[in-house]
Amino acid sequence: MKKIKVIYTGGTIGMIKSDEGVYVPFSVDNLLSFVPEANQLGIELIIDSFAEPLDSAFVGPSEWNEIASRIFEDYNEFDGFVILHGTDTMAYTSSALSFMLKGIDKPVILTGSQIPICEEGTDGIGNFINSIKIAKEGLVNEVAIWFDKTLFRGANVSKIDTADFDGFASLNHPVLATLGNELKYNKDVVFLDKKELVFKKCKEVSIKVLDLSPGVSIDAEAEQIRNHSYAGIILKTFGTGTTRMQEGDALFEVISNQNIPVIAVSECLKGGVEIGKYEAGSVLGKLEVISGEKMTKEAALTKLIIGCSNFEGSELLDFLEENQVGEF
Repeated sequence: MKKIKVIYTGGTIGMIKSDEGVYVPFSVDNLLSFVPEANQLGIELIIDSFAEPLDSAFVGPSEWNEIASRIFEDYNEFDGFVILHGTDTMAYTSSALSFMLKGIDKPVILTGSQIPICEEGTDGIGNFINSIKIAKEGLVNEVAIWFDKTLFRGANVSKIDTADFDGFASLNHPVLATLGNELKYNKDVVFLDKKELVFKKCKEVSIKVLDLSPGVSIDAEAEQIRNHSYAGIILKTFGTGTTRMQEGDALFEVISNQNIPVIAVSECLKGGVEIGKYEAGSVLGKLEVISGEKMTKEAALTKLIIGCSNFEGSELLDFLEENQVGEF
């Protein structure tokens, strides 16, 4: 009999309306009472819960460490893991866990819902049951998100809709599985580079997400970077990698003097960065900015946080420039 561990962190799937009319988390025992089907899957299901279930807006490096630690410590005891998580930052957590648990050879499936599991018409029951089934089957042995009818690689996914059941997408990468009449795995894209599991912890590091949208002051952004000790920068570019920054302006000068890694990602959901394709992006090459290629913003940010938490100098650059878990 397969043994699956469920880690309940909080999120919409486990929320109920309070007397004040706002959604608040309830206990994992109450949550499981809405999915009696889980006891009919022929598995041993062990439930683990955060002491205080959280809205995913409050899930970050500390919580990523807690989730990864629980998986790492129980790795040999279980055949797979299901993580119940809020949807708003689920893609950040799945990306972070992908880098933190590189080399994992068991399913780690994150899921949640757009409608609380206690309400009529919820998508939570189906998402929970299908995630358990995927963890039990063990054909996708990596970090992934199951949502609605699709299984996404953990470092390739973004939330794209606040309400629809198919609220996640992986527009630059193939998906791992889809559900029609039955669950169909895309075996050609399952990540096969399995090595020894290495648990990389992360810490709170200061990362600047630099958005130079029209109207944003170049000088003000330069002043902020000059007066703050950032460990790295995520630069959001237009299209394939153009930016308002120019050689010689205040922002160019301050970044060139910082000696910190800068990763460029496109603000477009589909496509990717090609540094130097247009003259308006040539400045990125002069600053030796790392191309995020087809990385999601979630993958770029979490990769930078985990990289800065574990490496320095050339080792950090190697980690950031090399494909780690299929993120490029």
